[in-house]
Amino acid sequence: MSKAILKYQSDPKIYDIQSDSNPHHEVVDGLSVSEHSCINEKYKHISPALGDYFLTIETGVDDTSELQSKHFVIQQFISELDRSWMYTCGHPLVKKVLTFTGPYIDFPDGNINGWVSNFRDAEKELKRGKAHIVGSFINYSHSVISYWPLQKALSIRKSFLSALEPVTALVDLHFFAHKVEDSYSSFIFLAKAMELVQSMLPGKTNDKKEKNLPDEFRTRIQTSLHHIMGLANTRYEIRHIVKEKQNCTLHQKLNNSEINAYKHDADLFIRYVVCEKLAIPLIIPERR
Repeated sequence: MSKAILKYQSDPKIYDIQSDSNPHHEVVDGLSVSEHSCINEKYKHISPALGDYFLTIETGVDDTSELQSKHFVIQQFISELDRSWMYTCGHPLVKKVLTFTGPYIDFPDGNINGWVSNFRDAEKELKRGKAHIVGSFINYSHSVISYWPLQKALSIRKSFLSALEPVTALVDLHFFAHKVEDSYSSFIFLAKAMELVQSMLPGKTNDKKEKNLPDEFRTRIQTSLHHIMGLANTRYEIRHIVKEKQNCTLHQKLNNSEINAYKHDADLFIRYVVCEKLAIPLIIPERR
């Protein structure tokens, strides 16, 4: 009977791994998991040490029934690894979406989801006979890491799988805040997560809860726990939209500085509590 190897490979992340140790390889529940990195010349204008980092997952299968069942096993494993990457490298492995900036000037490309337009043709017609420059740019998001991340991620995954329900719920909410495509959803997920954070931190008031945190952590937050919880309840985009029910007055919208402060501090508070509950080192990603 023929046997096949089922293999999955992650999309590459742009990492500069500054470690003298070897990449990690481990067999987890019958899955062979390994990490790889290779220097990519197209990133040399950023740093000559940047490369494409990716994971591979392999397992043997004997028949189509096992092929299908192993697919779901790997799918679940990837989901768990994706969450653990949040606390290994600061962001999900598959996608990093949670932005820390407010609205920005955007130049339209004519695309509107669900619609077809002649935007580009009209643009060419308007520029016909006129001197103009056509250009493009690629924005690379990259990370500098002092260790090979897979071994840490697998260890965090074990801790996550044995955690109590409130902790796994907190990880899920934090994870979804990073994965969603729109700001409204990320605000809601962060607000629900912060409600859990508030209940998990020791102390009777928000001020006392914050004072119990390490000084190193407190110097990194931009506002305060009390302010962040207040924003969640008094801004249009987050938990409550109605300010006064009698005349249906709405809460004001977040301004740019509030957006940055809310996402930055909520993310930091959540990271701290998750890492405390899982007894793992706190990784704080630098935002630039």
